[in-house]
Amino acid sequence: MVKSKFVTAQTRKMPAPPLGIIASIASGFETVSARLELILLPLALDLFLWLGPHLSVKAVLDQSLALLLSLLATPAGVDDATAQSLAALRQQLKVVFTTYGERFNLFSRLSTAPLGLPSLIGGRGVLLAPGRPPATWFVDSAPEYVLFFASFSLLGLFLGALYFGGIAQQVRDARLSWRRLLQQVWGDWARLTALTTVAFMVIALLSLPLMLLAVLLALIHPLLAGFAVSTVALWLLVYLGFTLHGIILQRRGLFGALWDSLRLAHVSLPQTLTLYTAVIFIYVGLDWVWGLPADDSWLLLIGVLGHAVVATALVAGTFVFYKDRYRWWLEMRQMVPARTQARRDGANRSTRV
Repeated sequence: MVKSKFVTAQTRKMPAPPLGIIASIASGFETVSARLELILLPLALDLFLWLGPHLSVKAVLDQSLALLLSLLATPAGVDDATAQSLAALRQQLKVVFTTYGERFNLFSRLSTAPLGLPSLIGGRGVLLAPGRPPATWFVDSAPEYVLFFASFSLLGLFLGALYFGGIAQQVRDARLSWRRLLQQVWGDWARLTALTTVAFMVIALLSLPLMLLAVLLALIHPLLAGFAVSTVALWLLVYLGFTLHGIILQRRGLFGALWDSLRLAHVSLPQTLTLYTAVIFIYVGLDWVWGLPADDSWLLLIGVLGHAVVATALVAGTFVFYKDRYRWWLEMRQMVPARTQARRDGANRSTRV
C-alpha cells in the first residue's frame, strides 16, 4: 500500500515549468559568450559584403526597365488623364529600378535570413568602403542573374545550416563538435532547402487573397493594409517558426518538425507570440543603432560586430526557448496517461475495499 501511494504521488507530480521569455533570451546571450566562434559566420559575411567586391545587376535591370518602358509607352489617341498616369508610372519605375540597380549587391543573397545567416550589410546596400570604393563586377544578362541568384541562395542555406547547427549543439550539449557538425550539415542543408521551398509555396498560395484583402483595406485607410499583411506574417512566424528548431535541434524531418511547431505554438501561444515580438523589436531597434555610422566610416565595424553578437544571441535564445518548451510539452503529454492510470488504480482499490 505504501508503494502504491508513492507511485501515485510520483505520477501526479507536475513537470518543472519551462523557462520564460527573459530567461530564454538571457540564456541565448550566455550561449554566445561561452562560444564566441558562433558569431564568426555572420561577422565574416558582413565584412565581405562591406569591404569585398560588389556584384552589380544594374545592366540586367536597365534592360528590364527598357522593356517595361516600351510596353508602357503612351498609345496614340488616349486621353490626357491616362497619358499622365502612364507617365507617372514610368517615372516611378525609373526611380525604383535605378536605385535598386545602384545599391543591390548580388552577393547579399548569401544571407538567406531568417533561414540563413543574419546580415546588417546585406539589407543596407552599401556603396562605399573606408579608404576606397569597392571593386564592382557586373552581371550582364538575365540567365547569368538567375544562375548567380540560385547558386548564392543555395550556398547561403548551406552556411545557414552550419550556423544553426553550431548554435543547436551548444544549446543542447553545452559543447561544439566541429566533426559532428560537418557530418550533419548535409542533411540539415537538404531539409532547410526543402523548408524554404515549402515557405515559398505557402507565400505563393497566400499572396493573391492577401493582396486582395490589402487592396480593400487600403480603400479604408492605407495603414490598415500594412497592418493586415504584418499580422498575417506574424501569425505564420508564430505557428511555423519553430520548424527550423525542430529540424536542427531535435533532428526531426521536415513535416514532423512542421507538425511539432504547430502543436507547440498552440499550447504556448501567448509565450511564443511574446517571444517573437520581443526578438523582432530588439533586432530591428538595435539594427537601427548599428546602422547609424556612414558606409565609409570604420565606426560601422562596431555595428557589424554588435549585430553579429546580438543576432546570434537572439537566435540562440529562441533555441533555448524551444528546447525547454519541447521538454515541458513532452513531459506533460507523458504525464496525462500516467495520471489517468493512477486514478483508475485508485478507483479499483476503492471498489475492492
